[in-house]
Amino acid sequence: MFSMEYTGRKISELRKSRNMTQMELADHMNISFQAVSNWERGNSMPDISKLPELAELFGITIDELIGGKLELLDSVVSEKTVEYLQSNSITSDEFKEIAPILKPDQADTIFENVTPSFDLSEIADIVPFISRNIVNQLAIQCSENGSYKDLDHLAPFVDKKILTSIAKKMISEGKSIADLALFLGRENIDEYAMENYQLKGLSSLDDIAPFISKEILHQIAEKEFANNGLKNFESIAPFMNTTLLNDFAQKAIQKDGIKAISPIAPFLDKTMLSTFVKEKYLL
Repeated sequence: MFSMEYTGRKISELRKSRNMTQMELADHMNISFQAVSNWERGNSMPDISKLPELAELFGITIDELIGGKLELLDSVVSEKTVEYLQSNSITSDEFKEIAPILKPDQADTIFENVTPSFDLSEIADIVPFISRNIVNQLAIQCSENGSYKDLDHLAPFVDKKILTSIAKKMISEGKSIADLALFLGRENIDEYAMENYQLKGLSSLDDIAPFISKEILHQIAEKEFANNGLKNFESIAPFMNTTLLNDFAQKAIQKDGIKAISPIAPFLDKTMLSTFVKEKYLL
């Protein structure tokens, strides 16, 4: 496993041995001196296209530059990745090791040609480095196979249009979209919330309550209060308008007594509550 710190120190040593400044090395490599500085501090790695240039400049091999032999990396540098993968198996860890310095098309080539294919649960750290097109294809494949749990790793990188389509399919199958909520449009969350509430009740919204629009959340709350009072409000109360909660609380106390507001008490306006209770019970 190569180390950015090792490679950075090596570049620094080689540069100094040639009596070059960071600016001179940057000019030679056609990059900024900040990039050279980041390399030498171990904050980043040279782009894969720069490794052969650096090795040639300093008269060493790429293996010496990175502190070890990585056959997969060598195959990418020599543009023989497909041939290498046809005769060699690699692990997801080997891919992860070099992924940060690969261009998206290089990462795609590895991902598409590796045998056997990686399990999606293994590639969470690789997804940011492969192209959007590949990620979209993987997401569609998960949807078609019903492997929705694997979408957790992909969702942040999937096109919103495709993710929305998948979410609608999940809704039609009665599946929870809570894990996708952060990456969906508000209108999709609202649609899901209303449909799920009507089918399964307020408890089905526990995981997505923070993502539901105030308008829809309040519509649902009005219906729930009219039908069941406040007994199921604990999960949605933190995300509701205080004025509406206060109104519900007053009505609940008048109808069922002070105990009726216990599920939402922590979220009520304390001054309003004190005044209301004082007027009703103490005056």
